[in-house]
Amino acid sequence: MNYNSSTISRIADIVLGIRVDRSAAAIAAGTNPIFTVTGGRVALLGLLGEVVTTMDATLTTLQINANPTTGDDTVLCAASASIANVDVGCMFTLPAAVGTALVTSTTDGGCILSTAPRWAIRPGSVELVTGVGANAGTMKWSLWYVPIDDGAYVSAA
Repeated sequence: MNYNSSTISRIADIVLGIRVDRSAAAIAAGTNPIFTVTGGRVALLGLLGEVVTTMDATLTTLQINANPTTGDDTVLCAASASIANVDVGCMFTLPAAVGTALVTSTTDGGCILSTAPRWAIRPGSVELVTGVGANAGTMKWSLWYVPIDDGAYVSAA
């Protein structure tokens, strides 16, 4: 049976959480917000990055942080291996163990969506932190969440 797209979206919201997508963008140097948390706390259920255009030869790494509006950053994963020359379709997800590196798919065919811990994230941003420098390759990101507080939501930065 084929369901209409709005029904499919609501079922996905129930099973996976609410999905927010960030359009493809080049990997900027330093610390850059990729999602914004507004109005209260949310439970981060999953995060997926996908390479859209091949990464250049810059030997940079990627790390994900939660940066609350007030308070200190929380490192959601340690830095990945170098993303130099990573091909289109390669995917990145949060790790299963706290404090370990961002997980990189070994093939372009797929990856485990999430075995990562569920993080309670306060209002602020979810940030992409690069080591070494910028990379001209582009990535798109998807984040799944459920609100903890009434009125809390996530938007692409």
